[in-house]
Amino acid sequence: MELCPLQGQCMSLFQRILFPFDFSEPAKGLAAPVAAMARRFEASVDILSCFHFAPDYVVAPRFQEREAGRPAAIPYTPEVQELRRQQAQELDRFAGAALAGIHWTARVEDGDPAQAIEWVVRHEKTDLIMMPTRGVGRFRRLLLGSVTAKVLHDVECPVWTSVHGADDGMPAPTGYRSILCAVSMGWASEATLRMAGRFARAWGAQLCLLHIDSLRQSESERSAVDSLRRAYEEAMGTEVPGELPRMRILDAPVPEGIRHVAVEEGADLLIIGRGHFRGDLARAWSHVYEVIRESACPVLSV
Repeated sequence: MELCPLQGQCMSLFQRILFPFDFSEPAKGLAAPVAAMARRFEASVDILSCFHFAPDYVVAPRFQEREAGRPAAIPYTPEVQELRRQQAQELDRFAGAALAGIHWTARVEDGDPAQAIEWVVRHEKTDLIMMPTRGVGRFRRLLLGSVTAKVLHDVECPVWTSVHGADDGMPAPTGYRSILCAVSMGWASEATLRMAGRFARAWGAQLCLLHIDSLRQSESERSAVDSLRRAYEEAMGTEVPGELPRMRILDAPVPEGIRHVAVEEGADLLIIGRGHFRGDLARAWSHVYEVIRESACPVLSV
């Protein structure tokens, strides 16, 4: 596959990837895509597992003690501590086999997984999270997993999520040939368009930009496409290549329309914006979860 012409800029897109891992089949199925992403961008991988011995009993992560320079106390009996040690050993074995040739670290944290993920992202300079959309539970094919939903809402860095509701045996892509970027033409679109342009170039993939705002009566489809093209050129600046992406206008409801366009384009990745700014929720979340849940391909939300 052709490498990015601006190799330095594209290769530095991601430097540290966080791979939350719960030993489930969906999580194991992401090992190959995580490894491929790390190799493409020459990134390191932090594989994180949480020891939540009694999920219905909340054990707060012991981060304050660590930040104060003291070792984190584990409030477990010796027998439970042995289970934790075995989990750490199993995590090391999995990482060593799945991430061979990649710089990786493995860690086990205590307590709520979403809190642990947020803490690691904030303190370890994570710039990409890769995780499944669901875990276990009777409603897993209907709803996003609670951990995934909280991460999407609370964490500011880009999050790559697998296809929701797919069979566990369905492989996630380890390379990208066709990328769809669905963007609303607001203030948050610049970061989303820049990510789409750089990511597509790094993988040598075709890029299609989808304008998802409803057309105003005074705006023709032609003017909407022109607005989208100008926004992309401004977002990319001097990085704009000679050949611009395909431009399309969504003419169906969200999220069904985005899914339909992704299938038409043969997209193996959808890029959307989540609209975070300095930790605050900056735009309505009416469609974010639905788009991720209904997507026919993995989603990179920015």
